[in-house]
Amino acid sequence: MRSDWIRVNSVATTAAKPARLPTRKPGIERYNRIIEAAEVLILEAGSLQGITLDAIAKRAAVPRVSLYYFFDSIESLLDALYQRGVQKMIAELPQAPQAADWRDMMLLYIDVVRDFYMSNRVEMILALLPVSLVSVNQVSREFGQALFQLLHSQGLVPKSQQVLRACEMASELADLVWRKSLIEKGTLTPAYTREVKRVVIAYLEAVLATSK
Repeated sequence: MRSDWIRVNSVATTAAKPARLPTRKPGIERYNRIIEAAEVLILEAGSLQGITLDAIAKRAAVPRVSLYYFFDSIESLLDALYQRGVQKMIAELPQAPQAADWRDMMLLYIDVVRDFYMSNRVEMILALLPVSLVSVNQVSREFGQALFQLLHSQGLVPKSQQVLRACEMASELADLVWRKSLIEKGTLTPAYTREVKRVVIAYLEAVLATSK
């Protein structure tokens, strides 16, 4: 995919209203059709630019009123997709092996996340070209906390708020570099992934050097 197929979208700095989840079979089926239609449109566009509720309703072949019942805005729908993708990524993370050094664990984590993005393009676009900075920050905190618990449980890093925040920042730094790769190259290149590893390792080394 050429880099000019990827367009940068504007991002919201306030939280989107949560989606209304269906409880009955007809509603669940309609909700899933809406989600699937949104994913198809995102893949076709290569970004979130120009994705509208009207376009999704048309592709899903559902009345607009049905779509607005579940989502009061496009940001609400995309945020639901984003959160769904995060849960999918977490579910696919492998069991962490015992590591002798935190760097080994971080390099494994980076490779696993990149592989997930490359195999799940919709989730990659949602994560790296977001519509809500609030959601991005929330997910980075959750991933960072999980990463910190993993590293600390194996005795690889000390238990401190400074290291916890550093793990949250490391998650955001990785996506920041990958975002540049996606925008400029249309994919996550090996060169940019090496840069992700260099940046994340260097940052955590600097923090851990001052936390001892």
